[in-house]
Formats: sequence, structure tokens, C-alpha cells
Amino acid sequence: MWEDATPKPMPETTQEAENLTPRPKARREDGRTGDNLILWAQILLCAAILAGVYAARALDLPVYAQLRTVFDRAMQEQGLDAFGEERELVRFIQTGADALEEAAQQVAATLTREASTRETARTVHGRNAPEEAPAGSSLESYLPAFDLALPLPEGFSCTSGYGWRQDPVAADGSEDFHTGKDLAAAEGTPVYAAADGTVRAAALGSSYGNYVRILHEAGDETLYAHMQYVFVRPGQQVRQGQQIGTVGQTGNVTGPHLHFELLHAGIRYDPTQALGLA
Repeated sequence: MWEDATPKPMPETTQEAENLTPRPKARREDGRTGDNLILWAQILLCAAILAGVYAARALDLPVYAQLRTVFDRAMQEQGLDAFGEERELVRFIQTGADALEEAAQQVAATLTREASTRETARTVHGRNAPEEAPAGSSLESYLPAFDLALPLPEGFSCTSGYGWRQDPVAADGSEDFHTGKDLAAAEGTPVYAAADGTVRAAALGSSYGNYVRILHEAGDETLYAHMQYVFVRPGQQVRQGQQIGTVGQTGNVTGPHLHFELLHAGIRYDPTQALGLA
């Protein structure tokens, strides 16, 4: 076979030869690396804020609704096309983070004002009652399904009501939540069961002093504290009007009186209306 002996054209210069050689594409230095760092920083920031939003949701905090509204608005403004390009995604994350940060600052300021207002309102009992009661107590009204009789004979006086008050035994004038109603009477005055029931406790406590706790129907209870003497024992059945002890000043007190409490399902309520003392 004959070989093709036709001379082939050769590159005239080394430069032309290099131009004919395929070259790898040069890496674009258009700021993509910087954008990636900004993107991840913004994503982490937004993730942290979103974690706070979901924590607020899980704890059923009032801030959740406000934060959710602000973030939804940020998403609507950017639209789903924001995820098409890295630069647009950076701007979307930045907008969402800024909106959530602003909302968080507004909510924090609101909560601070509300807390300040509550602390200012917690003065002496009877003035500007606060909005919340401590655990185990309620500011809502409750009346048992049965009538309560007065636990003392006529002649007593009401010296302290239910709710926030200035602690009468605290040297620094701090406040506490009074869980019952104080009925002042002379030491030795008879104390009566307010309704039929079973004695759950008849004991001595560091704060209550000598006290009796009686279980009534529907899980309601009454408690009688600071007594001089106790005439009943746990498990004993008592009738309404039966004497269960005498007024004293045992426990944490400033003078002789009966501290009376009304409980429903383990929660303390103001007994004033149930006793007909409103």
C-alpha cells in the first residue's frame, strides 16, 4: 500500500502550537468563595433563630405567633425563586434573619415591659393584683358543690385576704402569695369543720403550725392552720360544725388567728366567696 506522502502543514511557531493544545477551563474568581462563606454564615444564623422559634412553639410561648408571622412575610417577599441562584439565596437568608432579629427584639422589649409592670403591681394585697398566681394556686373563682359553714363563731375579724401581699413576718418587707384567708380571734376560740368530710392530715408544720386538712366530696378540701390544739386524727369522719380544734398562734404567725384554705383538685382558690365573706 502506498502511503500518503503529501507534506503536512506544520505550525509556524511554538505559540501557535500551544494555541492548538486544549487547555483546562480556568477557575472563575468572581467572588463565589466569599458568597459561600456568607451563605453558610447566614444559614447558621437563620437556623439558630428558627430553633428559637420552634422552641417557642414547643413551649407554647406567646412570642411564637409573632415570629412565625414575620418569617412567613419574609418568605413571601423573596419568593421561591430566591433559591435559584446562590446570590439570591444569600439575600433571602439575610432578609429572613434580619426580620426575625427585629421581631425578637420587639418581643423581648414587650416582655421586659410586662415583667416590669407585674413587679410594680405586686404591692400590698388589695392594690393592683398581678396577673399570675404561683404554682399550686389560682386567681380564678371557684365555688364547691356544697355549702361551707364558717369555721369560727361570730366575733372574728378578717385580717388578711387571698393573693399577693406584703409578707407580715418578713423583715425586708418582701411580698408573698397568701394562699388562704386569715380570721383573727382570741386564742382558744373553737374551730369548726366547714363541711362533712374525712380528716386527711392532723399534724404540726413549720409554717402552718398545728393544722388539720379535711377531704370533702368531689376532691375538694379545706385546711385549718395555726391552731392551739387539734381534737381530730387522720382518717376520722367529721360533720359540718363539729369542733376540730382551737384558735392559736403556732407556726409562722404574728398573733392568734385561723388561716383557712379552700382546695379543688389540689389547687388553692380564694375561699372568701365560698364562706360568704365577700
